[in-house]
Amino acid sequence: MARSFRLGGLAFLLLSLGAVAMSPVTRVVELLEGLSKQIDTEAKAEEDLYETFVCWAKSIIGQKTRSNAAATARIEELETYIKDLEAGRIELTTERVDLEKEIETLKGELEVATQLRDKEAEDFETARDEMQKAIDALTEAIEVLKAATADHKKGVLLALRGKTAVGAAARAQEATKLHLAVSLGERMLTRGDAVFLERLLTGEVPTADWKKLNRKATFKMSYKARSEKIEGALQKMLDTFKSNLKEATEKEEEAQALYDKLNEAKGDELQTAEDALTKMEKETGARGLSREQSVTEVEELKTQVADDTKYIEQ
Repeated sequence: MARSFRLGGLAFLLLSLGAVAMSPVTRVVELLEGLSKQIDTEAKAEEDLYETFVCWAKSIIGQKTRSNAAATARIEELETYIKDLEAGRIELTTERVDLEKEIETLKGELEVATQLRDKEAEDFETARDEMQKAIDALTEAIEVLKAATADHKKGVLLALRGKTAVGAAARAQEATKLHLAVSLGERMLTRGDAVFLERLLTGEVPTADWKKLNRKATFKMSYKARSEKIEGALQKMLDTFKSNLKEATEKEEEAQALYDKLNEAKGDELQTAEDALTKMEKETGARGLSREQSVTEVEELKTQVADDTKYIEQ
């Protein structure tokens, strides 16, 4: 502005000296006036540019101030997150939930399988005890029948009374077995044969009329034949019980072997799941990666805040 004033004064001085009519002077004046206007325009442009720079600087400083505040808040958030990760308060995967569910399922399956196996074993023991008692009873009954007919040849009547009398005292301890044999015999024998067997095994044989019985007659033959017939029926029953016991024992052994195999396999699965739950490899890996990324981000944000703070302070 001062320069413009001086140029204007110079032009006025030249005019007052009468140089108005001189065209070179006029041109100089016009030139000076143009120069003055250009200077004013450039000064205005510089002023506008300065104001624009000041506005831009204020804007940048404001942005950096806001970004620093956001970065500081983010740093605090990440540092808290990192501490929670390290303390195990945050889990990034469903590994624990999945493993705990798997462990619970495996334990449940093992428990059910064990209960079922125990029930099957209990049922087998009950059945085996019953079959063994039947086998013992039938064996005892057959031995009694054989003892009663051992000394008799074809056509000779069984000396029932003598045999049963002698054997009654010796069989006192086997009463339960013999009564069971009688009970079993009733299922397979006719009523008459069953009564015959009962009297023979329990010693309840009617007093024999030896004079009549020792007479040669077909009755003797039918009497011995009945004894042999009953013995044969009891032997078939005995064979059946032995076969059933053998089959049941084999099935029980197969069931136990299958259970042992299943129990071992499920036990291995359970141990693997429990080990995995202890190690938590997937979760540990995810935490490690997340922690590393978070630490890196914190370091970058701290660098950013430090640089922007220096810029603002300039």
